[in-house]
Amino acid sequence: MIYADYFDKFKCKCGDCRHVCCGGWGITVSDEEYFRLLGLDCPAELRYILDCALAPVDDPSPERYAMMKPSYEGKCRLLGEDGLCSLQVACGEGVLPAVCRTYPRAVSEEHAACSASCEKTVELLMRKEPLSFSSPLPEPLSSYVNAVQNRSEPLNERLKKLVENEFGRGLYYNHYGLLTMYADALAEAFPHFEETFYRRLTARAEDLYENIERFDRDFPDAPSWLENLLVNRMFITGFPGSDKKTAVCGLVCEYALLRAFTSYCKTETEFADTAAELYRFIGHTYFDKNSAAAIKLCGADSADGLSALLRY
Repeated sequence: MIYADYFDKFKCKCGDCRHVCCGGWGITVSDEEYFRLLGLDCPAELRYILDCALAPVDDPSPERYAMMKPSYEGKCRLLGEDGLCSLQVACGEGVLPAVCRTYPRAVSEEHAACSASCEKTVELLMRKEPLSFSSPLPEPLSSYVNAVQNRSEPLNERLKKLVENEFGRGLYYNHYGLLTMYADALAEAFPHFEETFYRRLTARAEDLYENIERFDRDFPDAPSWLENLLVNRMFITGFPGSDKKTAVCGLVCEYALLRAFTSYCKTETEFADTAAELYRFIGHTYFDKNSAAAIKLCGADSADGLSALLRY
């Protein structure tokens, strides 16, 4: 197994987390976990919360049998006012459902890393040093990662070379125009994207470009942060997989969204929060396939089209 260099350094922020992982997501448990929690010996107050929190899904399977019903605030009912899990506090980590014990860790037989949908992961990747690994990466992932980490030229220029190797020529697009068309397609298909990010693109193009210029002045190390975020997901997904064009298109769109939406940030904390929220969308949907479909809908599935997203 190959480890990302920060993997062993990850430690949950627990009550200090600004955006808890059990907020805004549907948390599902297996049939074994469901019945185990129903019969769990625990304090009476916790027993009442558990009985109210768990409910079988409409179409249950052994792996996805029941769901934690969120509170009116959209958070897990087991989340205490101190930001800690009341189930873990009362009964220990061992009784937690698997998803709660392992998130944001992304572990397989081949790799061990953490999802950037967690703010702590983003904070670990916000550094000048490039992301490294415990062992040499397999091909072709290694070649792609080396290309993205080649700091002899700007990050957007490195990505343009990947695009040129996979796509033919096509029509040229304006950066802001293509970005908004692409975002329109995503917003129409994904309410979460519309609610959290889409409205930020309603401003004038000049506002976006001014924000990018200010952001670059304020955060000179940000290109390294973006590089590390991209490489982290490449590692987790085993880039490029079976479809190089779709993977490269997704990588370009990932960069474009990160660049556009983090440009509004004025503090490192805002950057971490924005990136983590964006990866809640990127890392937990079929992002590459959805982006490829959206870009094709825009008529920009070409080297010239995708390069427009890499202008900045």
